[in-house]
Amino acid sequence: MLKSPLYSHELTLSACGKSIPYAADRPVEVTLAEANGSADKPTNYGFKNLKIKPSLIETVPELVHDTSLKALVKAINQGEGSFFTVGCNSEIVSSTEGYRRKGYLEFAWNCASCIQDAINYFALYFHFNKALLLKEFNQPVQIKWIIQEAAFSDIKIHGFSCSVHIETRLLSSTEQANQVWQLSLRMLDAYLATVDTLEPKVIYKPLSQCSSEL
Repeated sequence: MLKSPLYSHELTLSACGKSIPYAADRPVEVTLAEANGSADKPTNYGFKNLKIKPSLIETVPELVHDTSLKALVKAINQGEGSFFTVGCNSEIVSSTEGYRRKGYLEFAWNCASCIQDAINYFALYFHFNKALLLKEFNQPVQIKWIIQEAAFSDIKIHGFSCSVHIETRLLSSTEQANQVWQLSLRMLDAYLATVDTLEPKVIYKPLSQCSSEL
């Protein structure tokens, strides 16, 4: 008899929508250190196009204290990658029962035709599910993909983005929670790196590539 895996993996469609790019909740006038240590920090720092300008990753407050998430965001936005990131966050949650780390990464296809059909994100989820089984991934974590409608205003296309929410189970220490979080991100990174874009014409290119074609 097969044992149930320690992880759960599901997909859902959101009834909400958003515009990309999007502005911050309020003007960000705090330093990165203050933002990460403040109890009333804004939940949204605005969209940064790391595909066009990768160096902006150093200005993303959500990544200051999470090197694993930062590495994943950097990898996804590499010039030849099939996606670009839309948003992210992570945090440690402690209680009398234990510790868990939770967060999310939102991304979109970097090609105009791919982002217009939600089925392309479902295919990603389906094949990632197969990869979890193939690689015998068995960490105590909940993984949830959420597809939502999005208006990509700068390219005037209505389509979809996808966020992958990851939340570890309650564990006995922050070290354990961080380890499970990191292994989950590495699994997602390894999978997305194998995905080819569905068409050669991409939406965004790094500024260096754009300049060379002028």
